[in-house]
Amino acid sequence: MSQPRHPEDGPGDEKIDREFREIIAGLRPPSHLGERTPESMATDHRSYEPPEEDDHFVPPEPPPLPAGDLHFWAITVGLVLGPLLVVLSAVVPILSRGWTTVGVLLALAGFVLLVLRQPQRRSPDDDLGAQV
Repeated sequence: MSQPRHPEDGPGDEKIDREFREIIAGLRPPSHLGERTPESMATDHRSYEPPEEDDHFVPPEPPPLPAGDLHFWAITVGLVLGPLLVVLSAVVPILSRGWTTVGVLLALAGFVLLVLRQPQRRSPDDDLGAQV
């Protein structure tokens, strides 16, 4: 009685074994990497060193929020509180239909104020490109 074959032994056909060895030979790493064995990969400790920290970008401090600018705060309240009221009136059944109308009007007023606040004309000296 013959011994059972193990899958790692291969099918036993010489032609298939030869083709398999050719395929495996083609998978070897390039010669400039050297021969990589499991033992060499286990002892190969590649390290990463971060670049020098002398030329890293530090963004400037953002300007403070405009405390006395009522248009800014009206826009902020309209664009935040308006949609919030619309959503809350849809989720909470206690709120009446009037709060939905107030929310829509606040959102529209905030949007209109935001559009009206945009500059009408730009100076030709303005640089519209990205700053790196």
